[in-house]
Amino acid sequence: MFKLLIVILFFAVVGVLFSGLYFLMKDRSSEKRVVRALAWRVGLAAALIALVAIGIATGLLEPHGVGG
Repeated sequence: MFKLLIVILFFAVVGVLFSGLYFLMKDRSSEKRVVRALAWRVGLAAALIALVAIGIATGLLEPHGVGG
């Protein structure tokens, strides 16, 4: 369940990133949708990092070394 939440949050970050790109390329209005989308991305990315850190601290996630 915990790993599923991390995956969902990761895809939410990617989705908001692409929505910001879409607003940047296609939106010609004076609304600040790009800024709002990128602010959401930063917040979701911070939540994702915090969730991974909590998972490692509680033992729900086990980090491993690269190539070892």
